[in-house]
Amino acid sequence: MTDGMRQVSTRRSHVRTLRTALTSVLVLAVILVGGCGRVSGLLDSVSLFHPVWAADGWVYYLREVTSTSGSGVAEVWRQRPDGSGEEAVLTRAPAVPACEAGLFSFLFADPDGDLGVALECGWDGTELLTYSPADKTFEPLASTRFLAGAALVNGDGRGYVQARRKCGPGGIQLLADGKASEFPSPVTVDGTTFNLSGSDTGCESMVLVRSPATMGERLFFITAPDTLGRLPLPVEVYPSDFTWHLTEWDVGSATARFLAELPGLADLAVSPDGRSVIAAVASDHVGGVWSVDVDTGKKTRIADGKRAYHPSFSPDGKRFVYVEAFRRLRFAEAR
Repeated sequence: MTDGMRQVSTRRSHVRTLRTALTSVLVLAVILVGGCGRVSGLLDSVSLFHPVWAADGWVYYLREVTSTSGSGVAEVWRQRPDGSGEEAVLTRAPAVPACEAGLFSFLFADPDGDLGVALECGWDGTELLTYSPADKTFEPLASTRFLAGAALVNGDGRGYVQARRKCGPGGIQLLADGKASEFPSPVTVDGTTFNLSGSDTGCESMVLVRSPATMGERLFFITAPDTLGRLPLPVEVYPSDFTWHLTEWDVGSATARFLAELPGLADLAVSPDGRSVIAAVASDHVGGVWSVDVDTGKKTRIADGKRAYHPSFSPDGKRFVYVEAFRRLRFAEAR
């Protein structure tokens, strides 16, 4: 199981647990008041994912309603940062030639100011598109195998994607000309050499890597160096069992460095000025959002909360948004 799939499985489990608890409370309430009326609709659970603070000032995100009868289908919604004007944008995924019955999988930022949209196409396919809220039009970007995230470098479609590998969860590939491909060479950090994506030498040269985020010619990601030589992971071992490091890779010099040790699995976002990276950490003990200074590696906790996911900076870099426990959007000042 990939860590992208683990995250999906985790949020599904969260929804089921919450729905079960809510069902018990409401059923008990109906019994206590002697009611036997229809409670369908009251038991629906709303989950939110992948907010993107777009150039038009709206925050776009995936919204999924799950009822007791089964899982729902994600829709694209948006709201103003002050919480006003919440509205549905896309209630169904567009039909494209390679994915006529796709589902919304995740959103990502497009460097040109539009919205990046990923469609899940069957078990092992992903279509990446850009969506213009102003024109209400889609443009194809790439057709790849299963992805869990994307980070674009510029408007010509170059970037990086989080993809699964033959050795297990977690891997980063290059994105160019509409296709994802393996990193051409390994990365060396503090004397440890490993591959970000595939390798002809086998699993012994790979580590867990995930959460690509970019700024210019710099790629940021998180990695667990202590997984080197331990992939694929046994089913009883989880990615959260390892120590994760925020890592920077300079494309021009092909050099990498560890910036800071993180307190758990994290989703990343780079500030518009490139001076800091925020990491939304999902952890029962030290979760929340952490800011890491790119020059010094100093990290500061700037938002509390046990389960933080999917951060996104405002266009001016003064604020950011993230998802708390897949339940609500949270806004905070960037410091």
